[in-house]
Amino acid sequence: MRKILLIAAFFSMTVIYSQVGAAQEQSVTMHVSGMTCGTCSISVRHRAMQMEGVHSAAVDIDTATATFTYEDSQQSPDAIAQAITKLGYPAMIKGTKL
Repeated sequence: MRKILLIAAFFSMTVIYSQVGAAQEQSVTMHVSGMTCGTCSISVRHRAMQMEGVHSAAVDIDTATATFTYEDSQQSPDAIAQAITKLGYPAMIKGTKL
């Protein structure tokens, strides 16, 4: 009986660890319209960083782009783009990277 319990515990831990490691950090670049000043870029960055799973946000007002790094199990590029657009800065996804 003890041997069966040990085997069951081993398989349970294996499943838990495989699910924890399944999430990956991704990066997405977006074209963000309507940014005219430094405060605009700060607002975009701040809004993204408020979202669960977003680890970093780099906004370049000169090129009208923003790059976000996020955990793919917690966030999606579409959700980030919608949040930025809802803020008043239309965002369009340019590309994603692993």
